[in-house]
Amino acid sequence: MNGIIFNVQKFCLHDGDGIRTSVFLKGCPLRCKWCHNPESQRAAPELMYHQNKCTACGSCVGVCQAREEIVPDRSKCVACGGCVDICPNNANELCGKIVTTEDVMAEVRKDKIFYQTSGGGMTVTGGEPSAQPEFTLSLIRAAKNEGISTAIETCGYGSPDFFRQAAELEAVFLYDLKMMDSDRHKALTGVSNTLVLDNLRMLMNMRADITLRLPLIPGVNDTSGDLSALVSFLKENDGRFHHAEIMPYHTLGTGKAAAIGRTAAVYEEGEKFTDQWLKTFEELGYKVFSSK
Repeated sequence: MNGIIFNVQKFCLHDGDGIRTSVFLKGCPLRCKWCHNPESQRAAPELMYHQNKCTACGSCVGVCQAREEIVPDRSKCVACGGCVDICPNNANELCGKIVTTEDVMAEVRKDKIFYQTSGGGMTVTGGEPSAQPEFTLSLIRAAKNEGISTAIETCGYGSPDFFRQAAELEAVFLYDLKMMDSDRHKALTGVSNTLVLDNLRMLMNMRADITLRLPLIPGVNDTSGDLSALVSFLKENDGRFHHAEIMPYHTLGTGKAAAIGRTAAVYEEGEKFTDQWLKTFEELGYKVFSSK
């Protein structure tokens, strides 16, 4: 089975229990304005140009149809990788490559001893794992066959059949719950949250292992009304998920957006608001945790 990924990151500590290897898939149906991994959104390889590393040596000019000047013309780039190979400063990077299930598992199994001693495993993230359903399911099956637990970090916007099969394979779900208002969800992410909530309720009915993640962005989805609506949902479904944790916004995605030729929306760092958010949840009668 083939899929497209853009990174395999070892020794991750915030993508599920224990020490984990995180597999980052390309492709996502959402377009969140605050996306931490904007390079994951397109389901195809794309060029990242890191201007801060570029010395304007001109090596790339002439070897690439997208480069009549130093800065690439995105409308002409076909992600061939020619400018990547020739750049002496690693200013050009090809983000995304086609791999097989076994390619990924060869990397994942290298750290199996750490999973066994820490209670960790493999986390499939992205991007959105449900955007490559068959490939993600093949990874889960392969890991399960080798005694490696798998978590899926997901926005919840995908085929119900995918989520059902993943739950039957005993995957752990790190499930985003961005906001309860469907119209605002669509305005800020590009899609309504109806399918997200339907899939979540289905997984709850299946008694799947779910950790709810609450991405909070200062001034965007952290109003008293937003937090109150989240608490109402959490209380209504208490006992049907493991716990809920805040994912505070950070600005790391802005530099990556620039590298793929986009301008990202920038908000205040969420870390300085985390204590207040935790306190507000407690005052509203529900305890949540922080992932950072």
